[in-house]
Amino acid sequence: FFESTHVSSLKFLLDLVADTLDNDLDIIQNYREHDEEQHELPSTLHVFLPHRDRGRPFNKKKAKQVSDRQVVNSIAEILIWSRTTHAMNNQTFMDCYESFLANKNDNKSNLFILQTVIRSLRKQLNGFARSQGFMLSDQFQLVNGELLTMNQVARGKAGDLSNLTSLAVKKKDDVVLELIRARSEFGKTDKYSSVNELIEFAVKANASPEQLQRLHISRVKGTLEHVRALVKACEKSVMISSMENSKSNHVTAILVAAAMSKWNVSTDEETEDTMKVKLEATSSSTTVKLFIGGVRTEMSSFQDVLALLNDAALGLVKNESDAPSFMNQDGIATTKAVMNVIDRHLQDSEALLLITSADIQLPLDILKSLTTRGCTVHCHDSDGIGKRLLRESAQKGDITISLAWDTTDDLDLHVILPNKEEISFSHKTSTSFPCMLDVDMNVGGESKEPIENVFAGNLEEMIEAPRGHYTVIVQNYAYHERGASREKLAIPFRVVIETNGVKETFHGQCQGTGPRSNVKVHEFNYQGRTVPFPAEENLITAFSTSNMVNLTASTGQTLESLCRLVKTVQELEHLDTVRVLLDEEENVDESTFERPLTAQHGTLEVTSRDRTTMLLARLPLRFHMIVGEAFGGPSLVETCAMDISRQMVAENIPISELKRNGYPDGIVEAVKSQMAKTEPVL
Repeated sequence: FFESTHVSSLKFLLDLVADTLDNDLDIIQNYREHDEEQHELPSTLHVFLPHRDRGRPFNKKKAKQVSDRQVVNSIAEILIWSRTTHAMNNQTFMDCYESFLANKNDNKSNLFILQTVIRSLRKQLNGFARSQGFMLSDQFQLVNGELLTMNQVARGKAGDLSNLTSLAVKKKDDVVLELIRARSEFGKTDKYSSVNELIEFAVKANASPEQLQRLHISRVKGTLEHVRALVKACEKSVMISSMENSKSNHVTAILVAAAMSKWNVSTDEETEDTMKVKLEATSSSTTVKLFIGGVRTEMSSFQDVLALLNDAALGLVKNESDAPSFMNQDGIATTKAVMNVIDRHLQDSEALLLITSADIQLPLDILKSLTTRGCTVHCHDSDGIGKRLLRESAQKGDITISLAWDTTDDLDLHVILPNKEEISFSHKTSTSFPCMLDVDMNVGGESKEPIENVFAGNLEEMIEAPRGHYTVIVQNYAYHERGASREKLAIPFRVVIETNGVKETFHGQCQGTGPRSNVKVHEFNYQGRTVPFPAEENLITAFSTSNMVNLTASTGQTLESLCRLVKTVQELEHLDTVRVLLDEEENVDESTFERPLTAQHGTLEVTSRDRTTMLLARLPLRFHMIVGEAFGGPSLVETCAMDISRQMVAENIPISELKRNGYPDGIVEAVKSQMAKTEPVL
């Protein structure tokens, strides 16, 4: 099996993991508790390894079934541990492994013995790790934080501190909250991990004592400084617009605009009642315009940012008076809304960052106008429901109902049809109508970004959904998240219902399990289609296409997603620069040259596809070497072309210069290919 060159990279990784595990077990076996000169500690790799229990259902719904994920983890577990010295030195393990490979005797019994030996080795690693450390959150629960020190909190890890903060907020422990905030004095500034976390904490801080507000201010500052460190100057000015009645979209827009603005945040010594903030000019030359709810919003200080974030988190940001004219009934931006923003506010050669939950569909004449004017439009969905549906290959019907939440708990979507038939995990397909539940997640608590989906009718075949009364219910089947008093914990969710091309979003929360946790989300009467079925050729949207010129998209509300978003303008500007350099025609007048609306394969343009290629090229060199070893590495020509392409982009040298200087066609083509993969200098 391992002789194939196509799996050499897998063999390399397995050997690397096995060597690490052997080294960790050696450290444990040779560990001397009171030896002050012994500093080496084992890694935590064993925590992340696949094992037989990963993917196992935790509730009765599928308790007797073995999931594909569990099978894969069991195989991977044996592949890894069979390469360790500690496992192979166990005679029982080696005998069963050889018998298992030869398909002798009872393979089920052999598999059980192999897993038992592996579990004993994992137990050694887990036990040693627990003996060497103690979670701050566990210590807080035992002694109410009385023995926690600044040194302990300063060395705390992000996940542990997040749990500690939640516990301290619940118990209103101002001393512990101050310790967490004061970590910044040790160079350990806290950051929010996601937009939703910021919103939830801001709401708590608004109704809590001053200490919690001070911690909120410190975390906003840390988040802003972290994102801002990635921003570089761009020639394009940027317009950021969040037109919808969405807390997460508004907060995303505010944070991105603040990160890209020209002023810096730094703190003076704190007084007893506030945190003073002063501004310092930065080297960024990017001009930023922010529109919230259709209104131009100015930010010239950190206090402005805090005030805007507070209003957005509390739902106090209102759209302009005429906003309902270009919003649907649930406040989701329409194509007309975007066209109004482009016509009224977007200047030539300007970039528009549109924070929206709608999959915007722009007419071809608007796209052509944007290309001619040198403008780019980047759509970002801070919720990411659309991305989850795409990830799970969810189908879309005449009526589409989607449930999303952000925990590993097992929420279930129930839809009662006009004939009183109930679609759910126990009855996924209707016996009377074209209606089914095609995505059912978190049976075993496998995802923190789950989605469930029910569709009725068929868009592709132009089949209408049954007419009549629909009822949408959400139920919590089982808790999977760790934590105390789980039965009292409410699980927030949102449901998107799409009919006749219009999306409505509903928010709620489930508490408890089973029927007593049922939440009736919405009831509606469907009277049939009022708009034509969409034609396939018209479905040119930001999130569903990858080759539209100057129309790109992204999703996410995590801190990492925000960091990627603030770098988007620079990446798009870089792609446009390289596109010009790759133009082989000499003396091309860019003002009269008509660019295509869709990019062909083999050409470089400002598209989501080319942006993805550029991001892949940014992966570490070792990654490319391993992939190259498995699937064929770069040739000498390609290696040289990499260096030449980077120099040409850095010095703004067009590709035509290579031909003029007599380089062979093969070299020119190789350099062209590599230039399309270069990244902007950060």
